[in-house]
Amino acid sequence: MIRPAVVLLSCAGFASAFTLVPSGPAATLRTSQAALCRSARRPPSSSSHVLTTVMAVDADAVKALVDKAEAADGPGTAPKKVSKALKKPTGALTVVIEYKNTEGNGKEGSLDFEGFSTNIRKDKAACVVADISTERGLAELEVLFKEQSKAKGNFPGPCPLIASGDITTLEMAAKAKAAGADGVYVPFSAAEGLLGGCHAIGLEVIVEVESESEVEAAIAFGAKMLCVAKGEDADGQVAMRGEIPKDVVALAALPGRAFGGPAALFEKEEAETAEDEDVAEILQAGFKLRDAKFNGIVVKEACTNADDREETTYARWLSSQLNSKRSNAYQHLAKVSSPLGTGRPPAPPGGLASVLPGSRPAYQGGRPG
Repeated sequence: MIRPAVVLLSCAGFASAFTLVPSGPAATLRTSQAALCRSARRPPSSSSHVLTTVMAVDADAVKALVDKAEAADGPGTAPKKVSKALKKPTGALTVVIEYKNTEGNGKEGSLDFEGFSTNIRKDKAACVVADISTERGLAELEVLFKEQSKAKGNFPGPCPLIASGDITTLEMAAKAKAAGADGVYVPFSAAEGLLGGCHAIGLEVIVEVESESEVEAAIAFGAKMLCVAKGEDADGQVAMRGEIPKDVVALAALPGRAFGGPAALFEKEEAETAEDEDVAEILQAGFKLRDAKFNGIVVKEACTNADDREETTYARWLSSQLNSKRSNAYQHLAKVSSPLGTGRPPAPPGGLASVLPGSRPAYQGGRPG
């Protein structure tokens, strides 16, 4: 029998009240791709799998970090943990997954969130980005830090954590550091004023740029990691790649929601709908960026709700597909393997759900061969 236990912990600067359900067969997270997809259509976890937690970074620690950051003189020397994770000596593409839950989706503290953190690491994501523009987002960054820390000494090891979302002041950067971030993702408009202070407190800085002039200016004030963001204009991003020197980490933002999102994989639609085409389109954009020799791709809003299995499956699918060494012959994208590893299309006419184990095929006469 599963017996909930209620625990209250308190110490200086930190409080956590939660209801814990012991782990067991009912709470086991299945990490194989087939098992993942079998559960993708199920509704979010019930309350029996919820760890409600309220965390707050230490205000005194944040103040100390802000004081240290404000005392910085010049850009200083940046740490190397994030940059090494994003720029491989082999030239292999790295993939960064962003978790952005600004709408309060799912149940706060769900054990599925920790499971998402574990699975993204196993799926070989180079880093995890967490939006901290809300208090819940900041608390979830702390959860990510605690879960990733469990992998120290193991393979794969912990993923470096990057905070995003309204990082325009040294106070927000300090909160990110106190919550466990290794780096921050900042807009170009705020980058110059944050660079030296962030480096002083051990944070690396990824600067989002949208034009060649911003690339030039960011390099001039000492930025060492740039992410080119131009919406769905992958060709525009490719054109800017040559403006970034070899000693700077060159990243490209891939808007995960602009190409249909999870619906492109799981909603049952008629053949040749926009959703079906979007699946191939997001991969096509990703492979264009890879072939342009960007060091890494940041998939923005890859997941917005860790309790929703369609959302988490979508993020994991993107990570595995972009990490794969596939041909750049885009006309063959319809034959890209699904998360099942079966070689079937990622979005058949009936949607991916139509070929998941336990689902009724949308194709007449059985599943596609």
